[in-house]
Amino acid sequence: MINANMTTNGLGGGGSFFGSVKRLFAVIATFAVGALVLMAAGVVAIATAIVGLIIACVAMFMRFASHSKPQAERARAYTSSEDGVLEARRTARGWKVDG
Repeated sequence: MINANMTTNGLGGGGSFFGSVKRLFAVIATFAVGALVLMAAGVVAIATAIVGLIIACVAMFMRFASHSKPQAERARAYTSSEDGVLEARRTARGWKVDG
């Protein structure tokens, strides 16, 4: 008959008290590592959302705070220029020449 002793280095690894304590620490460590991974994923998700909001705010600021002339001033400047120079303005699809 074979007798299997599950102790390791005299600290217990089988059904002894020290084996149970070691398994308890292993379970606690596993849950701690899992919790840290979840917290890191949450921090990354929140940081990504904040960066996205910052980019959106900057894009809106650039869109609404542009220093472009009103349409009436552009039309007046075009009619008053008699040297044959066309005015161009930048659009989302590229440049557009007025006139």
